[in-house]
Amino acid sequence: MEFGHDTFAGDLLARLGVRNVYAGHPERYPRIPLDELNASGAELVVLPDEPYRFTADDGPEAFPALPAALVDGRLLTWYGPSLAEAARVLPSALR
Repeated sequence: MEFGHDTFAGDLLARLGVRNVYAGHPERYPRIPLDELNASGAELVVLPDEPYRFTADDGPEAFPALPAALVDGRLLTWYGPSLAEAARVLPSALR
């Protein structure tokens, strides 16, 4: 599943300068097959540790040609006080 358009996490990533290759997808949370994700032209895969726990089948190992950033999902998906920490922590985690 991908953060598509009009999502909190998608907006937060955009504000941090991340360009989402699926931002124009008509679904908010599109399900994209792994082979398509690997061929998407993305430079980075962002994998939050919640609300979903990744396995070897869909985690970093599933993207052999792409760097993956495992990030604290709370910083990407929770609003409120965690946003202050997100602005401080996520930029370096996404480099």
